[in-house]
Amino acid sequence: MKRYIIILLAIGSVFAMTRYNNGGARPFDTAVHDTNHIELGITNFGKFGDPCWWPPGSGHGYIFGAGIWFGTVDSATGDTLVTIGYGPHGGETEFVPGLEGMPINHPDAIIFMHPENWPAPDTALPMAPQDTVSHEDSWCCMNDLDTNAHIPGDTRPIGIEMYQTGYAWELPFTEDIVFLTYEIKNVSDHNLYDCYVGIAADNDIGNEAGTGNDIISGIVGQWYYIAGESLWVDAVGYQWQLEMESTPAPPWWPGAIAFDLLETPLDLVEGQDKDNDGILDQYERDSSYYWNNLPPSMWDVDYDNVPDWRDASENPQHGMTAFKRFTLSAEPNIDAERYLTLAGYDFQTGIYNPYDTTPPMPDDQRFLMSSGPFDVPADSSIFMVFAVMLTDWDSLQGRPDTAIALVDKWAQLWYDMYWFKYTGIEENTRQPLIGDIAIAPNPVAGFARVLFTTMHNGQVSVTLYNSIGQVTKKIFKENVPSGIHEIDIDTRGLAQGTYFIIVETPDYKLSRSLVILR
Repeated sequence: MKRYIIILLAIGSVFAMTRYNNGGARPFDTAVHDTNHIELGITNFGKFGDPCWWPPGSGHGYIFGAGIWFGTVDSATGDTLVTIGYGPHGGETEFVPGLEGMPINHPDAIIFMHPENWPAPDTALPMAPQDTVSHEDSWCCMNDLDTNAHIPGDTRPIGIEMYQTGYAWELPFTEDIVFLTYEIKNVSDHNLYDCYVGIAADNDIGNEAGTGNDIISGIVGQWYYIAGESLWVDAVGYQWQLEMESTPAPPWWPGAIAFDLLETPLDLVEGQDKDNDGILDQYERDSSYYWNNLPPSMWDVDYDNVPDWRDASENPQHGMTAFKRFTLSAEPNIDAERYLTLAGYDFQTGIYNPYDTTPPMPDDQRFLMSSGPFDVPADSSIFMVFAVMLTDWDSLQGRPDTAIALVDKWAQLWYDMYWFKYTGIEENTRQPLIGDIAIAPNPVAGFARVLFTTMHNGQVSVTLYNSIGQVTKKIFKENVPSGIHEIDIDTRGLAQGTYFIIVETPDYKLSRSLVILR
């Protein structure tokens, strides 16, 4: 078994929470995001999640180890190559700290975290962010160019650098979420073809000594109807635990952990309009096309103050194209097997079966969620963003997906609408009082909740109008501080139809439609 004894596990976690430098050689570094309700360990060599404690200080563990996988097909030899940030079988990593060509003892090949040592020096690391976005930002870089770091006899470097950024907000809606973003850059001298990127996770709720009791499932795309609210959840993998006589659940059970792929590589094909927004794929990222051919109302359709040509949430993406589950006894351990798994195949049979979402019998399980295929030209990058989410759940429900959906709505909303409210975007120089509006549920048959953000102090009014512009209900008018605000609206007694919520300040207003059903 991979687990040894509890005391060794505890000692390993203590080391994972401290910074270390291995005797003046390459600075393998670790740090912990701990500003909200999650303590999430990160590294500058591809691994994350050791520790993953929830709530903070509890020692209640949820991840044994996790990391990024990146695979491609060598165009010259046809070999499948996969660089792994974490190998569940033995904890392997094939990334090393720093940029390509950095000396092994370079002082800047470390993790930079706000406010401890933020920001990274832009002279040595010109791609590193200089401004903060969340309450606790982190950043580091790594690469797969060191042949000595690759598993002997199986693999070799692909030629990529990876830039990892972490975000954590200490807010009621995001206190159980940590966001991780990855930019993966092709620093080889040739194009990379048929690429996949994924997250491999060995999540353990408590200790896995004895018979494994993990249960894993995924949500490819599903509507949830919870307390009158309609929630769309997709690209989520999650794990919970079953109480077993041979392996009792830990004292903090039931808790569940989930990952949501919020952004994956773009899926843009010339001549197609994959998201049916009236803009051909080849123009989705072309700011001059927007300026010259589209009205300003189409420049930021989700009103998040990020122009759509820079907003991945408004562009076609590959999404989660595979969710594969495996166990300690049957695990992809060589590049050919790993690439098949990234591509959605059963690596043992070669059968294409991309989504292992039916909950299996409990076991010591792991999963891989991935996206692709895509090409990465030389000197260009792809991006992936995901949320790590923790939640309690009612074990009488049998599985925690409903509870996860309630946390996931905030992860998705925060990424889609509020992410860049904390930073400057060069095309966006206006700083209005109102950040954005969200309404849920919508459509509504009873009570709806309006959520809006204010960027600074000021007076705000919220009014409900009917479809011909008449005031139906004056809901709210107050001076408010900066932050997130929620207002409940009672729609009972109103006729069925389309209405408009107007959130207004003395010099600015935003509107959203609200559909009332009877």
